[in-house]
Amino acid sequence: MAVDAAREAGSLRGARLRISAAFWRRPWLKLAALLIPPVAAFCIVYVSSLGVMLASSFWSTDAFTAAIVHSWTLDQFRTIFSLSDPTYLRIAGRTIGIAAAVTVTDAVLAFPLAFFMAKIAGRRLRALLFVLVLLPL
Repeated sequence: MAVDAAREAGSLRGARLRISAAFWRRPWLKLAALLIPPVAAFCIVYVSSLGVMLASSFWSTDAFTAAIVHSWTLDQFRTIFSLSDPTYLRIAGRTIGIAAAVTVTDAVLAFPLAFFMAKIAGRRLRALLFVLVLLPL
């Protein structure tokens, strides 16, 4: 009985040493083992919420009580893509246009500043600019 316990302890120690050696020889394996669980959890939550939102887009609402009626219909999409009342199309177009303008403006402002910080600025000025860039966040 004591011999079996000693063998199990030795085999566990050997397995632990083999795993440790594998992580030591392959640093990317340690990185993958540390990153895969949280990234997988994030992806599962994100994809699940997108799926729920997609499913709820096919439901309708009761006009009198504003309660969600779980009957499958395409009325929401007919309302959004209706050419007789292009309100929703105008709002979507304006939103996408503003998002594109903000992206271009950020890129035009950020790339020269990043180049200046990386190549020209000294240590103290770089630290100060880094703080000033991150301060509004």
